[in-house]
Amino acid sequence: MRPRRRRRFPWLALILGSMIGVGGGLYYAWYLNPVNLVNIAPAQLNADDRELYILLISEAYLQDGNLARAQSRLSTLGLRDPAEAVSVLADSAFLSGEDTEQIRALTTLAEALGGAPLAAEVYSGTVAPVEPLVTATITPTFEAMPSPTSPGDLTPTVTPISATPTPTALVPAASDLELLGRNVICDDDYPAGRIEVYVNTEFERGIPAVEVLVVSDDGQQDTFFTGLQPEISPGYADFEMEPDQVYSVTLVDLTEPVFGIDSAPCITGSGQSSIPTYQLYFGPVEATPEDESGGEGE
Repeated sequence: MRPRRRRRFPWLALILGSMIGVGGGLYYAWYLNPVNLVNIAPAQLNADDRELYILLISEAYLQDGNLARAQSRLSTLGLRDPAEAVSVLADSAFLSGEDTEQIRALTTLAEALGGAPLAAEVYSGTVAPVEPLVTATITPTFEAMPSPTSPGDLTPTVTPISATPTPTALVPAASDLELLGRNVICDDDYPAGRIEVYVNTEFERGIPAVEVLVVSDDGQQDTFFTGLQPEISPGYADFEMEPDQVYSVTLVDLTEPVFGIDSAPCITGSGQSSIPTYQLYFGPVEATPEDESGGEGE
């Protein structure tokens, strides 16, 4: 009698069937009927939504100043270091040129939490002016009683005269700043193609957080701020020019535009072609002799 052959298990059919089943299930779950999460906890948000949530918390804090409420809201995200997380987000927004109010909100909250974002140099890194001491002048007046018989009959009345302090602003008014000097550099040993802005007080102290507007002749506008390179000067800022453009430079709300910043090539001392660098020096308006004397004499 001939023995019966054992039938082999159809492994190939099982594997193919499993792959088709898993693929069909994933396609149904991801494309045909995806899961919509509703009322999830903030800690379950994806990275983009977490950043939006932090931004909303920052904007709320900028309005109400309630740090405890902001910390409570941040705690729902399960962040290990909320100050660092908000600082990183503030730096990212600052370096990528996001909306000014968003940067201000994130920076303010980051500093309140103990962080040190880069944008603090611009939005809250200025030194608050020191208020002058308030002195009161006390002028005693004496009213004599009828028919005084002795000094004890005189009753002193003390009348204090109050003085209202006037704080000195860090940034002068628009009429108090002007272009004091312009220097053009075309040198092999100096960085080429930059607009370097220096804004100083009358005591040669650099003024940070001054917004500078640069406009090219093709209509391109860029803004930047003094104070981001304090190792050079608190009032220093620079901008990289494009070749063959003519720019104007304005301290926003502080000065009139400075025109004629031309990035056409120049020839250095070694005969090389380069783009010149312009140094612009801004400071308080220098008083004329007539201003100092109060006008012409009669």
